[in-house]
Amino acid sequence: MINCLMKEMKIVGLQIKQEVYGEKNEKAITIDDNIKIYTEIEIKDLEKILTLKNMFYNISQDKAEEIFSTKCHNKNILESVNLITENFKLESILKSIEETIRNLLNSDGAAILLYNEEKDVLNFYVTSGGASGKIETIDVPIDDSIAGECFLKKETIIINDTTKSKKHFKKTDEKSKYHTRNLIATPLFFENEVIGVLEAVNKKKGKYTDQDKEIMEIFSSLISNKLKNSKVYDDLSSTIKGLIQAVATAIDLRDNYTHTHSKNVSVLAVEIAKKLGYNDSFIEELEIAGLLHDVGKIGIPDNILNKPSKLTDEEYEIIKSHTIIGANLLSDIDFLSKNIPLGALEHHEKNDGSGYPTGKKGNEISLFGKILAVVDIYDALTAKRIYKEPWPKEKVLKILEKDCPKKFDCEIVEALKETVMA
Repeated sequence: MINCLMKEMKIVGLQIKQEVYGEKNEKAITIDDNIKIYTEIEIKDLEKILTLKNMFYNISQDKAEEIFSTKCHNKNILESVNLITENFKLESILKSIEETIRNLLNSDGAAILLYNEEKDVLNFYVTSGGASGKIETIDVPIDDSIAGECFLKKETIIINDTTKSKKHFKKTDEKSKYHTRNLIATPLFFENEVIGVLEAVNKKKGKYTDQDKEIMEIFSSLISNKLKNSKVYDDLSSTIKGLIQAVATAIDLRDNYTHTHSKNVSVLAVEIAKKLGYNDSFIEELEIAGLLHDVGKIGIPDNILNKPSKLTDEEYEIIKSHTIIGANLLSDIDFLSKNIPLGALEHHEKNDGSGYPTGKKGNEISLFGKILAVVDIYDALTAKRIYKEPWPKEKVLKILEKDCPKKFDCEIVEALKETVMA
């Protein structure tokens, strides 16, 4: 009943004496001398206020902590679901999720252990807090550890006093000089086969509970589902990117002056995006956009594309049209993201409108266009061509820095500099 009321009236916090549960704001309703409720919206309806007063009158601190801790748990679980759906790469997801688990279970440490079939042991794959950084090389035996017992039984195990457990594997504590008081472990599955264990250790206050068990099992399901989807996605992605790489290579080979240009642009663009903190789905699309940014050259005649002497004005206009040709070609491919054609269309645009094909300015240019514009010029100038020797990267970086923010995004240029000078 209280949970329904909280949702209906958008209750965000509760204060009992000086202790605040949830969030505190200016929209307060006084229940009695010791209790206040905080809501997202201002409640003026007398009947609703009386209902709140009756419901929360004399509420205990334990009950308040239970209500708002559950609300917080649900919020964090939803955030983790969003994280999973927004990212493709498995490892980055698991690292982020572990921090969430530690916070939700109020635990000092957490770990994901995966089964090593060759050695018949469990190995630490991702760790955080606790003994993190000191235990990754340890082989955890299947037959003589709590994690191993969880793995074999395929069920969640709670141990609230490790001194009473014969299965507690002490080598982990000995090597890390860390004392594990209590822990909770739940199995991870892939296609109905157990492949590892999710663990949280040393609850900071009290014991691990059935509510903690439910949370761990929710995360086990989320991670296991991601393992399956990630495998399918990686297989499909590898096939698609192999085809795209072949197309990009074929296009580069038509141009006697470029050869590996598309691959170079793609690799550098990905590194820049990582430094700028973009998520995996953005990076995945940018990688493909980099490979295909010059796909429009397929529509440029060889005698113009490979002309060794200076182009006439008319020929230069034809060369410039590769941006529009490429964008049109890519827009017709249903499974490609709408961002990928923008890379082909905008990689010669400039912030001040001096670029081509449409003279877009500033925020009119997509992030894909801005990143690829910087990388395209860098690779073109630092690569050896028939008509020139490669320029030193320091010289090219100075040119790019001089032209930002007028022509290029300064943050992108700085990320490029950090990447190539590392």
